[in-house]
Amino acid sequence: MLNYIDKIEGEKRMNELGSEGTPFLFIVDYKLNKILILSEEDVQKEGIRYELHPETTPSNVIDENYHFTIHPISYSSFQTAFNIVHSALKFGNSLLCNLTAATPIETNLSLEALYKMASAKYKLLIPNYFTCFSPETFITIDTNGILKSNPMKGTIDANLPNAESYLLDNKKELYEHHTIVDLIRNDVGIVAEKVWVSKFRYIEKIEKHDGNAILQMSSEICGQLSDDWKNKIGTILFQMLPAGSISGAPKKKTLEIIDAAEFHTYNGMDRGFYTGVFGYFDGSTVDSAVMIRFIENSNGKLYFKSGGGITFLSNAADEYQELIQKIYIPKS
Repeated sequence: MLNYIDKIEGEKRMNELGSEGTPFLFIVDYKLNKILILSEEDVQKEGIRYELHPETTPSNVIDENYHFTIHPISYSSFQTAFNIVHSALKFGNSLLCNLTAATPIETNLSLEALYKMASAKYKLLIPNYFTCFSPETFITIDTNGILKSNPMKGTIDANLPNAESYLLDNKKELYEHHTIVDLIRNDVGIVAEKVWVSKFRYIEKIEKHDGNAILQMSSEICGQLSDDWKNKIGTILFQMLPAGSISGAPKKKTLEIIDAAEFHTYNGMDRGFYTGVFGYFDGSTVDSAVMIRFIENSNGKLYFKSGGGITFLSNAADEYQELIQKIYIPKS
């Protein structure tokens, strides 16, 4: 049985293990209420599976009767939530707000089968609970104490004419990306002695299970940590959570706006572990992901959780389509 701990105990435990140089897997929910700190023995016992930058290609061989059907929330429900966010943006209470929803899906594939077939930088499976296959790095820390964060903001259908140029030139996407880079620079600055942007607006192509593809835009922000960073891994992590790319700016006020808006997009559920983070400390380095591209089993029904960033330049119809566009199984 999984042993969840709270933020205070999680931070303390991670700091202790870091100072000892003891490897551990960490899984943190969006609200920072449920934290798992697991040894490799714990991982094996619980049947948890995870991969960070896997070197092998997953099996895309699936049953010929495989199906994957989505049932998006109604546009009117989404628009109600969008209007709450957009009103807050117009009043200046937020500059950028991430709005998400839970979409019911039907498939004859199990969570384990979905995990196996997905191709992603980061993969996680908690049996009978959820799986995620995320393209987004939260933070990495190397042996020299250099922390890197790679927020992902900006999505477009790769099949559109001049898709990459359109994504790079779009005013809404540019504003959104500048805002998130500024937020992450501030977050990194809380824990690091020196901060710099090493990559600004680079594009990655992600293939989807239906034969289509999307382009995603990211940046890389770096910071130099103090020499004793291993002694405070938990403190560093929790000072940067929730992740800026899945919340918004300013973070504290935007989290309140999200709570009000997502009442209309989750039908009694909440984000849970979706948009939280998971990662691994190997004794000398850290690698971690934001838990997006996420399928959850709730009372025997599967839900794909997805969303996107809203700015004052956004319109509800486009954001609704982006939410649906992100419902896919990534393939190699």
